[in-house]
Amino acid sequence: MTMIVTNQLFSFLSYTGRQLHAFPVRNRLSFQMAADRYSCLVMLSYAIKHIYVHIPFCDGKCSYCGFYSDIKTDSNAADYLFCLEKEMGIIFGDVPQRDPETIYFGGGTPSILNVSQLAALLEIVHRSVSNRKTKEWTIEANPGTLPPEKIRILKDAGVNRVSIGVQSFDDNILKQIGRRHSSADVFATIDLLRNNGIYNIGIDLIASLPNVDKTMWRLTLEKTIALRPEHVSVYALTLEHGTALERLVAAGNVSTSGDDSQLKALRFAEQLLNTAGYERYETSNYALPGYACRHNLAYWRGSDYLGFGPGACSRAALERWTNKADTKTYCEALNRHTTPPREKELLTAQEDSIERLMFGFRLAEGVDLGEFDASPELVSKWKAALERMAYDGLVEHRDGRWFTTMRGRDIADHIAEEML
Repeated sequence: MTMIVTNQLFSFLSYTGRQLHAFPVRNRLSFQMAADRYSCLVMLSYAIKHIYVHIPFCDGKCSYCGFYSDIKTDSNAADYLFCLEKEMGIIFGDVPQRDPETIYFGGGTPSILNVSQLAALLEIVHRSVSNRKTKEWTIEANPGTLPPEKIRILKDAGVNRVSIGVQSFDDNILKQIGRRHSSADVFATIDLLRNNGIYNIGIDLIASLPNVDKTMWRLTLEKTIALRPEHVSVYALTLEHGTALERLVAAGNVSTSGDDSQLKALRFAEQLLNTAGYERYETSNYALPGYACRHNLAYWRGSDYLGFGPGACSRAALERWTNKADTKTYCEALNRHTTPPREKELLTAQEDSIERLMFGFRLAEGVDLGEFDASPELVSKWKAALERMAYDGLVEHRDGRWFTTMRGRDIADHIAEEML
């Protein structure tokens, strides 16, 4: 093994104040590729405890979805997994010496990989990291895409949490928004998961879908609660640019709910879920005690994380980078033994504090202004803004921390903007 330490690395370590060691480089990699290595942030991979792996494939496109995805084929899935292993090798080298606390497979729809592809994905991860100390390993799934054989492979590898994209329990609404599952598939998938030893299950719902009235929304919430998942996410519908839903709305063929109706739907969800024992621990997320999503909490609390795959984001100290959301260019770069194209950003300590503060107000645990590396002038500005919002009933101060009120939680993004 070759040991490489660059001036860039020394300056970065001085900048971040991290104490780290020189890193091993695979012999087959060029010096230039090793020296780049995400600005030598491979060093931080030993300290980073949260890993995200993006699977960019779906079996169709939902009308509301603005996320990047490709239609899966056996050929493009195999090519992608080959390149994913290369990207992980750039960061992690040959030996799985890292012990992440959380691993998250997102997409796209990771669960549409076939059995052999899923096994290959799990093996790639195991060659890169150890899961001896992993507390939570999540895979996103669509109902009907996890037969027993896939579940057993996942469980044996260490996956212990499944997040299911349900969105609605009304089959007509599911068809209208382009989902490829039925409500019966949801019940069957959850039964299969529990019967095969997966007991940490999340359900994702969308509030204010077109043509959903209060009665239909109530039924979706009641069926969710009856299934007793450990976690429920309730997202407000947003009209994303370039989606089929946006085109339908623009043509006058579909109408969406106004802000007031959407707010009522979200508050109704909170009422029913709270009564059923679910805590709203983040603006869009509810969990039974002890089942808040550890991986997403790491994002919201400002922890460092590494993301792999097209469109995946990473954060290490004050540096951020996002891989270009294009599987073709991602694979072309890695097949040339270069890092995938990406956008990079280096924040100042003050910018980092503002970002953490904005995320903090989405959490029920609130924020302590003393925890942020901000100038006295900026902290004074924050306090003045918070006192104004406290007068308006949006936030409150208790035991040295600032919290959003019930009214404030509904407009957490507005509160964050006011802090700027």
